[in-house]
Amino acid sequence: MAHRKTARLARWQIWLLVLSGGALWLSGAVWLVLHHFGQVQGEFGPEENPIDPWMMRIHGLALLFVLLGIGAMLVAHIPKGWTHRSQRVAGISLCTFLSALIVSGYMLYYVSGDDLREWTSIVHWVVGLPLPAVFVWHYLNGLCDRRRTAKPKSPLNRRLRNDVRRLLGIEDKAQGAQRHQG
Repeated sequence: MAHRKTARLARWQIWLLVLSGGALWLSGAVWLVLHHFGQVQGEFGPEENPIDPWMMRIHGLALLFVLLGIGAMLVAHIPKGWTHRSQRVAGISLCTFLSALIVSGYMLYYVSGDDLREWTSIVHWVVGLPLPAVFVWHYLNGLCDRRRTAKPKSPLNRRLRNDVRRLLGIEDKAQGAQRHQG
């Protein structure tokens, strides 16, 4: 593992979590829209959309890879990241959201009883829909934290500074001065 001594995730972990998490979120969001607004007219009235079961299959498949990524984070990222006080609120928030989704997803799969399933379903999608925003908050907060702690003249610091500025739409002082002179 490339970053075993730091809280930083390896590239494969980032890609695993982004791609599988994106597939998980997208399949859940598509299912939610189709389930509530995409019913088709059948012979005996409204029926579920034929894509609904496929979205749940994709959701379950993506979940396997997300859980693999979360397990990988438990080994080094979370214990090493605990020392970064500026990341604690974002990290705890992300862990709380993920835990609530794992528990509610388990309950949706195994718990019976219409009332409990209905409430569990609502909790699952209310927590799941904003999850990408919590993930982006944690990621950008980590970039800013590394920027603050990087050495002043290091190439890493310049690259991080440029990445954060590009993401936030902030221009460099030298570029701004050149733009105003020209």
